[in-house]
Amino acid sequence: MKTIVQILSIARTEFRFGFRRSAPAVATAVVCLLVGAGTLVPLLAILPEWAANSILTPEKIERLASYGLSPQEWAFFLREYMGDMFVYSTMLAWLLILLALLFLPMATSAGIPADRKFGVSEVLAGYPISGSTYLAGKVLGMLGTVLLVAAITLGVFFSVTEITLFYNLHYGLSANASRFLIEIVLLDGLPILVCGTTVGVLVGVFFRTRRAAIFPGFLAGLASLVGWVVAFKAPARGSMLGVTDLAYYYALQNYHSTVQPVAARLGGQSFNLFLPSGAPGVGIGRLALMYLTMLATLAALAFLARLWLKWKENF
Repeated sequence: MKTIVQILSIARTEFRFGFRRSAPAVATAVVCLLVGAGTLVPLLAILPEWAANSILTPEKIERLASYGLSPQEWAFFLREYMGDMFVYSTMLAWLLILLALLFLPMATSAGIPADRKFGVSEVLAGYPISGSTYLAGKVLGMLGTVLLVAAITLGVFFSVTEITLFYNLHYGLSANASRFLIEIVLLDGLPILVCGTTVGVLVGVFFRTRRAAIFPGFLAGLASLVGWVVAFKAPARGSMLGVTDLAYYYALQNYHSTVQPVAARLGGQSFNLFLPSGAPGVGIGRLALMYLTMLATLAALAFLARLWLKWKENF
């Protein structure tokens, strides 16, 4: 119990300093806003056309009847298909979340060197606190800063999306699409933010000054980015899904459009807007292996950081 209290105390202090130093919060906000903008901008261009399609004239009603569709079915189709377009637009925009692996280690690597510069490490050495407790508190506090900023930007994204859709189309984002966006945030965005933040904090252990930690933090971020892309690459070769990772692919694979039957009736043939024909599947076991690999890598880095503290500072 005492150890948990110590970890939370260190984490609370690091959480406050994470905003005061601003680099972790700014890096997280920039990456998340880029992802949101990359998703919204392509759809803003089609909103006028979508609004025009919502206006039914006698000629449109007659043409819909030739396809066996009622005005109510057409309204349902437009609303749900807009959600499908949101899902489709994330295929390229979501790649920007990988920038967190590059920039977060650089932004968070100064946390521990800052303690050394301002004498915090010497003060803590006089208290009955182990190096493991110290590292756990630093990582937890920095994660609190990063995840809070990410949650705020996610709320801003949903708010802007809903306001934009209601203003132009008089309906919001479909529940199906909203659920998919939350799934990729939890299955993919959250692990990426945790990985980038933890790598940065732990890499900072090996350096005495904040300036000295920045470039190695960038190199560690670059290694994290390359390692993630290579180790967790999606299996859909021959399509742009091949450059996404397993978690995004898994979420997209399990997304079921509610309007594809209607779209097939309008287009005259059945098609899949998201996955190419014959695309291989990704099971939950492979996804679990991805997370275990990430955790094992972070645990190994934490072990090295702990040994370094013990060797260099007897802490």
